[in-house]
Amino acid sequence: MARKSSRAWADSSGLALPSAVRRRARSGLAAAAAWAARNQVRHQWPKWNANAGRFPYHVHLHTNETMWSTSWNTARTVQGLLSAYRVLGDRSCLETAEWGLAYVKSLQVFAPEHAEARGAFIEETPLNDHVGPRDGVECAQALLDHFFATGDKVSLARAGAYLDWLIRMTQQGVWPTSYVYILPEWRPQPVRVEHAWCTYAAAIPMAQYAKASGNKKYVAWAEHFAGLTLKLLSKDGAFRTGTRWGHHSAEDDTALYNDDGIGVGLVSAWKASGKKKFLDAAVANGEWWISKGSDLPENWAMPLAVAIFMADLARATGDLKFTAYINGAADGVFSRQILRDERPLVAGAFRGEDMAEHYMAGSARSDFISLRCVSYGLIALGKLAAPDSRRWGPAYSAFGF
Repeated sequence: MARKSSRAWADSSGLALPSAVRRRARSGLAAAAAWAARNQVRHQWPKWNANAGRFPYHVHLHTNETMWSTSWNTARTVQGLLSAYRVLGDRSCLETAEWGLAYVKSLQVFAPEHAEARGAFIEETPLNDHVGPRDGVECAQALLDHFFATGDKVSLARAGAYLDWLIRMTQQGVWPTSYVYILPEWRPQPVRVEHAWCTYAAAIPMAQYAKASGNKKYVAWAEHFAGLTLKLLSKDGAFRTGTRWGHHSAEDDTALYNDDGIGVGLVSAWKASGKKKFLDAAVANGEWWISKGSDLPENWAMPLAVAIFMADLARATGDLKFTAYINGAADGVFSRQILRDERPLVAGAFRGEDMAEHYMAGSARSDFISLRCVSYGLIALGKLAAPDSRRWGPAYSAFGF
């Protein structure tokens, strides 16, 4: 039974959700965090391992074939684990997050021979030849989350170095595609701005860094990226890019069903700047989701990402319609998690890889567990389970810092 509340959020009691949903979220959060800790690559003398800190990117459920995590999904999992640490108070969550963050740090470029890329993050391993701009946003978010959880100023400085790199690229008119090559030479490639729409999620760490550093310049940059997001908002409230965007869209539909955080970016820009136009746009997108009801495509990450967004909308507006949506969609969130499989490589993880064919021809999306879904799941469950503002983490959020 839902708690009696006239608002969707209360600082002293969290989101206005039924206690059964909160309990299930907390239990699932612990199981997902345990999966991450159990399957993370570690090393100790004398068995050193350059993969230390990485998680399974995905596991093919029928063969146990595993691929290790890269920059962005390691970083997003760090954010989810730090959310779990706040809610559960379990220091193993922090330890696992810091091992993951150590790997993320190893990918950041500070070498003098790559001055143009200073602060950016190499995409997969420290020896690769390209950096990923949107995926670097994820790394900056993880570093900021760690700073807010621990006060670590090194994490804050590293996040700032990345954001300054992204600002430099934007000022130079270089909107990078998925990758920018740094070997054998620096090769940025100017593209149309809409081809990099997912980078607009940079509004989230820009707003957070402004708060952490006290430098208002970063508020202006949060507004800049959120302003680009406004251009994607269609009359019906959907974000549309004018073309289908792979695992972010659905067949014959240009709406973004996994918006990669740009909706939360709008809430972040509103919170940092006080400009209502950003919150109004975020609410319009939230209402589009409500209007869709069950008319949704197959997208395994979607209900997890939407729950994260709706949680921020509920907290920003206090409107119960957003918690009502979360409550109605809760079974869809919980059903993604695998809790009745005894395999240590699987138990506690979230099912679904929306790029299944990309990794194994002939596979269905349900044939995998994926870190995309595990990391979103950790963050979503952390918000649903948080009993108060002190234990609400800043992962994909305008709050918690």
